[in-house]
Amino acid sequence: MCIACRQREPRSVLIRLVARQDKLVVDPEAMLPGRGAWLHRRRDCLDKMLKSRSYGRLSPQATDTTEVSAWFDHGSTGAMTQEATKKAGREPMGAR
Repeated sequence: MCIACRQREPRSVLIRLVARQDKLVVDPEAMLPGRGAWLHRRRDCLDKMLKSRSYGRLSPQATDTTEVSAWFDHGSTGAMTQEATKKAGREPMGAR
């Protein structure tokens, strides 16, 4: 479920965010330890999350969101991950 718009979606459509010390970081492989939250890979959901400060539920100390904003600014929507999966000879997992 996206923490910004509260819509339920499969993980393949969402990106995981994790609080690390005093900042919020993107966890594209969903492997970092700790409590995570899921967010759509859309800029409008990022803006909504930042405005409502719903990421504060992850950790009250996580106030630095520059890394997450930079990830979205660089256009990291998961396309490179799907391309790498195809190059490895596997089919990308689809949402049912």
